[in-house]
Amino acid sequence: MGGLMKFTVKSNDLISAINKVISVTPTRSTLPILSNLFFSLEGKELTIMGSDLEVYIEVKMNVDGKSDGQVALPAKKLETLLQNLSGKDLSFDLQNGYKTIIKTKGGKWTLTGEDPNDFPMPAEVEDSKEIDISGALITRYLPKAIHAASSDELRRSMNGVYFEIKKGEFKVVATDGHRLVKIINSNFDYSGEKTTMLVPIKTCQLMTKLFKGKPGNESEPAAEGEEINESQKVKVFFSNEFLRCSFNNVTINSRLIDDTFPNYESVIPNDNEKILKVAKNDLIGSVKRSIILSDQVTNKTSFNISESELKVRAANNEYGTDADETMECSFTESDEFEIAFNGKYLLEALQHFEADELLFDFSTPLKASIIRPSEQRENEDLMMLVMPVRNI
Repeated sequence: MGGLMKFTVKSNDLISAINKVISVTPTRSTLPILSNLFFSLEGKELTIMGSDLEVYIEVKMNVDGKSDGQVALPAKKLETLLQNLSGKDLSFDLQNGYKTIIKTKGGKWTLTGEDPNDFPMPAEVEDSKEIDISGALITRYLPKAIHAASSDELRRSMNGVYFEIKKGEFKVVATDGHRLVKIINSNFDYSGEKTTMLVPIKTCQLMTKLFKGKPGNESEPAAEGEEINESQKVKVFFSNEFLRCSFNNVTINSRLIDDTFPNYESVIPNDNEKILKVAKNDLIGSVKRSIILSDQVTNKTSFNISESELKVRAANNEYGTDADETMECSFTESDEFEIAFNGKYLLEALQHFEADELLFDFSTPLKASIIRPSEQRENEDLMMLVMPVRNI
């Protein structure tokens, strides 16, 4: 076991660290030790780790260390106790038999932990490559891509976000076969050989959530919508099987998806010459309302487009409901054009654009449509593809 761990810490700091780690702790597992959090104290540095075997989250924090040691403590009981000890100074004192006494000025609580040696450790990332990626790119690009990845476990090659990194360029792609997101940054500080990895959805979600702190003040996350300074880097180590990435005081270890990502370029049309320009917020509102009254299986939402007018329509014949809205637009064709989408897929795509106006590139009513912002950010190329549904 090493030593009998002793330290003091402010409860709010410990709660903040545990909140980051506990999100991967499984509620049920064939390996009961995973319902615990791993604690390891060396000097003044306390490491807390949680895992579901696929993903490990590790947080390091400074405490007033008295004696080094390790223990595995029951995650849920500890979290609930600490939530009810907000604003307190806590002392932790590990006893024989993994009993851990937690004290405040007016109280004492005892938790029985488990042997820390039983807690599985993440695999070493052997023969790893290293890349630094701006935290701003991670927390901006991944949320836009994740929604298009497939949650169908039978489509393993689509259960993640594809990273493609080459000289001067960082690209992320996600698809579920019905929609696709591709974002390219063309001012990426990298001069090595082209490299790729397929990162599981869950790992991407955790990176988005946890890699938002401010340097020197990791407990204060960046505000919603606040962009992280470009200089803040996520350190990424990866091999063919594993990924290890660190930002501020948080490290995520994850398996990579060992499968071949689809040939996404082959499904992106390059002959979509009919171009619609429309106000994003007007369209989002209209699509939201159409979904309410659309067929609840297909969520079919139809566009009827003329040179200056876009009609958004939906109906549910079973319940006798329908929606019919008209808004201004500009369209490059003089002939009317009609196409239909799954309204929920379309809405998810629309909500990930910041631009006030969007461009839709169409070919025929049966071919994929491309959505782009009317103005791209500097050094960025963002596009989303949505497959149509048959307009019958």
